[in-house]
Amino acid sequence: MQAGLRDALFVLRCTLAAAAAYLIALWLGLDYPSWASVSAIIVSQERLSETSSATLQRLAGTLAGVVTAMATGIALAQLQFGTVVQMSAGVAIAAWIARKWPQLKVAMWTVPIVYLSHAADPQPLADGLWRGAEVLVGGLTGAAIHFLVDTLFRRLMPAQAGAAGKIDHPE
Repeated sequence: MQAGLRDALFVLRCTLAAAAAYLIALWLGLDYPSWASVSAIIVSQERLSETSSATLQRLAGTLAGVVTAMATGIALAQLQFGTVVQMSAGVAIAAWIARKWPQLKVAMWTVPIVYLSHAADPQPLADGLWRGAEVLVGGLTGAAIHFLVDTLFRRLMPAQAGAAGKIDHPE
């Protein structure tokens, strides 16, 4: 497949994924639909297999970060520790997780995102659920758009797709 066509398909997938994720998150009434768009773009990779891998890593890392933020927030709030201590403890745990499982690195920045969603009055339980939902919507939308665009391309332009072997393997 020609580089120009491959580039155009990548731009199309990213653009559609960002817009669709935003609209779906908005329709679902999520607090920050822009996080869904960001997640859709983050998981959008050159190859479908890479997009699948990035989606799984993004969702797993986000889940780890959300659970960490919620657990540290709930536990440390009971001990009357403030936001900075709660967030710092969460980041420390997430960093330890990332050292053990590098593919979950996104957990480290998920913790502060959860806390900074409502910086004046963080609510780790509710904010964690909202941020997790936004990433889930965005990641799954990004992966679905990649699959749909590739499938449509293969059906509409079988000679191009056949010449490339697979659309998701650059020449």
